[in-house]
Amino acid sequence: MTGMATDPRATAFGLAQRRSWVFSAWWYPAVLAISGAVHAGLALVLGQSPELGLFMAILGAVFASLGWVVTVWPRFTRKAPKPASDIPRVEQGIRITPGMIRTFLIAGALGIAALVLFTPKGGWPETLPILGMLMTLPLGVAAGLAYTRRLMTNSAELYARWLERR
Repeated sequence: MTGMATDPRATAFGLAQRRSWVFSAWWYPAVLAISGAVHAGLALVLGQSPELGLFMAILGAVFASLGWVVTVWPRFTRKAPKPASDIPRVEQGIRITPGMIRTFLIAGALGIAALVLFTPKGGWPETLPILGMLMTLPLGVAAGLAYTRRLMTNSAELYARWLERR
């Protein structure tokens, strides 16, 4: 393996990876919950059944809560982070994340455009809750990816602050 813990950035990247894992454990299920809430809200406004949206919102909230609980120890620990074992992969992730974000947003926009274009005439009100959901999901995923990338790019500063608080 190249880029092992001999790299001086390994511990800082390790802390950023731990924080990224803690964040991801609750963020992505929360995105599902928000998307479900948007779907349910729009369905109610349009007089449709909010069941799918409520199910997604409840499922997402349950998993976000579980993710938060599961990550309590790593969230508040003062234990030194495990050094990142594959620095080139971390660097690659930092480089490709902007492209991934663009891809998610473009795919979301294409999905919305396809739904709008291929919905039969007069059927758009029924698809509005799905449009809301399709708008929310890629935005939440993109925000999560951007935050994770920020953690990685600012890992040295985060690690220095963590050492001061420790």
